[in-house]
Amino acid sequence: MTKHDAVTAFFQPKAEELAGQYLEFNYSDDYSGISLVTNYSDKLLKKYLWGSEKEYGFSIIIVQPYSTDTDDLNLTAMNFAQAFIDWLEEQNKKRNYPEFPNSCQIKKMETLQNMPNLAGVNVKEGMARYMVQCRIVYFEKGDKR
Repeated sequence: MTKHDAVTAFFQPKAEELAGQYLEFNYSDDYSGISLVTNYSDKLLKKYLWGSEKEYGFSIIIVQPYSTDTDDLNLTAMNFAQAFIDWLEEQNKKRNYPEFPNSCQIKKMETLQNMPNLAGVNVKEGMARYMVQCRIVYFEKGDKR
């Protein structure tokens, strides 16, 4: 199983719970849903004789309905995206991580921001895109890059 497979498998149940649908991988459209978009993998942070500390970076894209009225639809969408951040932080505290290959030991999983950012609005379709940037810091044994 690759790191991409492990991360997708880890987040899939939460995508189904929150959005009731499959987690899209490296794809996001203008319809409701949750996507995982990779930013980088195996980025070297520190090099040791016995291995390397690395990070796997990704963004979670959440597409929700958007309103130009004075209702609470946009607030509800923002809270929906914030709930994902809260869940991810809870998983890190519990040390509940994706199952990376045996040569890897995850040190932490974190969001790189304290709230989702509004990454785009499609007024015509009435949808907004929220983005949460995340990373997994891990140690890989025997990698001497």
